[in-house]
Amino acid sequence: MVFDKKTKFCAEVLDNVADGVYVVGSDRKILYWNKGAAAITGYAAGEMVGQNCYSDPLNHEDEKGHTLCDSGCPLTTSMEEGPLLRNLFLRTKDGRKVLVEEHISPLFTGKKLAGVIITFRDVSAFKGLRPFQLRTEKLDRLIPICGWCKKIRKVSDTWEQLEAFLTDEGFGEFTHSMCPVCAEKIFSKKIYLENYQNICKAISTSLSLDEVLKLIVTNVVKVMNVKASLLRLLNKESNQLELAAYHGLSKSYANKGPVEYDASIDDALAGKPVSVYDITADKNAKYRKEAEREGIRSILSIPLRFNAEVIGVLRMYTAEPVEYSDEDLKFVSAIAEQAAIAIMNARMFEKTLSREREYLNVFQAVTRAVSSTLNVNEVLALIVRKIPEVMNLKAATIRFLDGTGKKLQLAAAWGLSERYLNRGPVDAEENVIEALNEKPVAIYDVSTDSRIRYRKEAEEEGIKSMLTLPIMAHGKVIGVLRLLTGWPRHFSEEEIAFAASLAEQCGTAIENARMYERQSREMQYLKAIQAVSKAISSTLDIKEVLAMIVRKIPEIMRTKAATIRLLDESGSRLELAAAYGLSDKYLNRGPVDAEESMSLALEGRPLVIYDATTDPRIFYRDEAKEEGIKSILVVPIVVRKKIIGIMRLLTDEFREFARDEIDFAVALAEQGGIAIENAKMYEKLKR
Repeated sequence: MVFDKKTKFCAEVLDNVADGVYVVGSDRKILYWNKGAAAITGYAAGEMVGQNCYSDPLNHEDEKGHTLCDSGCPLTTSMEEGPLLRNLFLRTKDGRKVLVEEHISPLFTGKKLAGVIITFRDVSAFKGLRPFQLRTEKLDRLIPICGWCKKIRKVSDTWEQLEAFLTDEGFGEFTHSMCPVCAEKIFSKKIYLENYQNICKAISTSLSLDEVLKLIVTNVVKVMNVKASLLRLLNKESNQLELAAYHGLSKSYANKGPVEYDASIDDALAGKPVSVYDITADKNAKYRKEAEREGIRSILSIPLRFNAEVIGVLRMYTAEPVEYSDEDLKFVSAIAEQAAIAIMNARMFEKTLSREREYLNVFQAVTRAVSSTLNVNEVLALIVRKIPEVMNLKAATIRFLDGTGKKLQLAAAWGLSERYLNRGPVDAEENVIEALNEKPVAIYDVSTDSRIRYRKEAEEEGIKSMLTLPIMAHGKVIGVLRLLTGWPRHFSEEEIAFAASLAEQCGTAIENARMYERQSREMQYLKAIQAVSKAISSTLDIKEVLAMIVRKIPEIMRTKAATIRLLDESGSRLELAAAYGLSDKYLNRGPVDAEESMSLALEGRPLVIYDATTDPRIFYRDEAKEEGIKSILVVPIVVRKKIIGIMRLLTDEFREFARDEIDFAVALAEQGGIAIENAKMYEKLKR
């Protein structure tokens, strides 16, 4: 053992050294561990002395993260190389990775290696070691840098200049200079930079396509000092280069004809950056004579590229052969690139403006229709016709919830076959349910999306994508608007917003029409009650009054038929008193006293039968089906709180009767009861 009792004083001295000091014996066991080592690593002497150095928890690593126990063993290194100074990392007890400067010195007893003495200190805060730290830290982190302005994002999620970041990281202070290559490009070619900026500024000031095209050809002639300039854009449908703008050329030359066979045009469309063409040297040139008359000698053609796609060709014409330098060609290529961007921006703007103008026109037309007419079918037909037209769709449909609020009924459609429209109910479709919960639903592929129930039918109809939107009125969903395409399509937020606004107009139109119908119906109801009251007061003929009621009520309430049955003197049997709109066969089908619907009405409650062909409360269901009866409203006839009979209203289509309709029927039944009572009293007086 190196330190024994006789050298206790030396051990006490080493314990008071701030640096870490420890001794490893020749058998690679730790023999001594001072307080400085304990302070730096967190491991006390009792935890380390007696441990094998290769199993110690310090885990020495180099800057690349390689463990040094094998290739960098202190014993081996010091025996082969003598004293050693190096930087490395070690792990502290609390898991931190600390950069230390380590001194390793062999310890001999005589000529025999007894071990090594190792001293180390924490140098994490030393700026001189920042390059070493950064080389190692790059293994554990990524530094986000902007590819354009070269700013670096810090941990705080703020961005700062590269120079400031490196200064903060300990690389010193920075000054700015300019390398010879950049100086040559900037100062010697300053004219290119100025002209490039002028052209970019000129063509970016307008979003009118015609104006942008004109600015491009005008500025190219001015900046490049050429005779003329011409711009042709590629028509994808005809695959022809069509004249778009020119400057410095006669109208006859500019419109001389197609140029798809020109060698330089072929080069440009093939993607060659720049093509210089001497037309006078080409005996086979199609427009050689026209060029000579125009005073043209050379033609420079540059492809207009946008996202690697050639959208056209920019041409410059000279009166004499011109030798263009590499810098010249790079400059005109840069101009062509900016021209392509300006053209595409102008196209996009005009397309957007045109689409928005169309949207506005359609919206205004629908709004006018909603505000000027109460014919809801007319408004809905306009919407389903106009939306596909302006949004480039295959078809559109509008469906509204019926009186139950559970079933959707088709109100308007455009662009679809009767076969598809009659495919079956859509109420259970997941996308419809979502829309009825106030959520627009866009489906890209109708043929595979599980939210579509009739996928096969949609495929046969040629439907690819679908957008389903809720139709709202007074904050409540009353139906759905569906837009369908004949090709796969992702609907944009703008398109969804436009369609949603039209769906809102649908809701407004429906509410207006319903409000008008309610008001109109209420007026009719009032007039009908007045007419019945007048009849009651003018005649005591009970049959005449009842006949008028059963004839008048189907007319006002748009029902197929009406009947009135009165209890006989026994009060147990209903006898037919008046009927309208029914065949004798149906009227004579048999007694109805046992029907549950009759017994419920005789208890004093109005009753609505939605489907008379299936409802168990109807006894003669087959006969109702044969007669074409779908729904029935049954109301009691009451006089002085006593039920004397029932009135029935029958429809030839399924219908949920509104509250005001039921109230009107009850009021008429009441008038009928009064007429009957008056007639009975008169007969008694006569007797």
